[in-house]
Amino acid sequence: MSSTKRLAIIGTTDIAVAHLNAARAVGFDVIHVAGSPHSITAPQFAKAHGIGKVWNDPMALAADSDSWDAIIIASSTNSMLGLLAAAISTGKPILAEKPIGHTAISLDPLLTGNENVSVGFNRRFYSSVQEAKHFIASGTPCLLHLELPESIQVDPKTGSRDLSRVTTNSTHGLDLINYVTGGLTIESVYSVGNFSDKLGKVMIAKSERGDLCSVSANWNAPANFSLTIDRGDERFELRPIEIGALYRGMEVVPPTSHTPLRTYKPIKVAEFVSNDDNSTLKPGFLGQCQALLNQIDGKHSDINATLQDAKIALQFAEALISG
Repeated sequence: MSSTKRLAIIGTTDIAVAHLNAARAVGFDVIHVAGSPHSITAPQFAKAHGIGKVWNDPMALAADSDSWDAIIIASSTNSMLGLLAAAISTGKPILAEKPIGHTAISLDPLLTGNENVSVGFNRRFYSSVQEAKHFIASGTPCLLHLELPESIQVDPKTGSRDLSRVTTNSTHGLDLINYVTGGLTIESVYSVGNFSDKLGKVMIAKSERGDLCSVSANWNAPANFSLTIDRGDERFELRPIEIGALYRGMEVVPPTSHTPLRTYKPIKVAEFVSNDDNSTLKPGFLGQCQALLNQIDGKHSDINATLQDAKIALQFAEALISG
């Protein structure tokens, strides 16, 4: 790196702190911050993290590309589209937090001239996810199953369910299956019980090469997000997403006095733990920020999610909510 690259951040939440720490770890000089217009938290954020300049107007910061070499936008979803449009007009590298918008169609005005935009689906950068993608590509089509036990709010009086987290959070998992398979097309969506009850959904999707994926939107289930990928006598499992394990075959365990039944145990042949070689950083964020830094020099990552990827994840979420 010939000179220090200047970074601006819009956002002052914990996720912005995670981006800030990763950005500094790869060598960025974080010199600008903004929150919401005339934010009272932005000056506090700047003081706590040693950032020199606070902007009262985040739109002005997003548009003032002479002040920065790259920008991270970790603002609320409600403000993201306008800020991102202003930043895109500069032609400089941008990392924007998912899901970008509340609906897939809301992203359409941004889908041209956005080659420098990366979307913060940080799980793509997990080593466990990279191994899962390699496993799928290394052989014949696979059978995948994604569990999305999203935590949703239920009104105790009316029983109505707020499914907004399916677009704001479950999109992580939905982008993940689209990424590791190289792209999926929805085949069908089924509801548990009556559609209006919103008790849960099952979605079936298929890749062009024949991978078949089922998604269980088992809302509020006491379970971890997980992805299993089966091919013949092999299984690659992400449970939770941060930890990958490859199983091959089954071990027969004879009955014992304590367990008077023959049991069968999958044989684990490899394990992959996702980390950035730095336990103080949020997993995946170091890779994202390194990709953002490289982008300044015109080097684009094939791991980064694009705005089109973000739109597909939102389309999947919308299918689960309304399909």
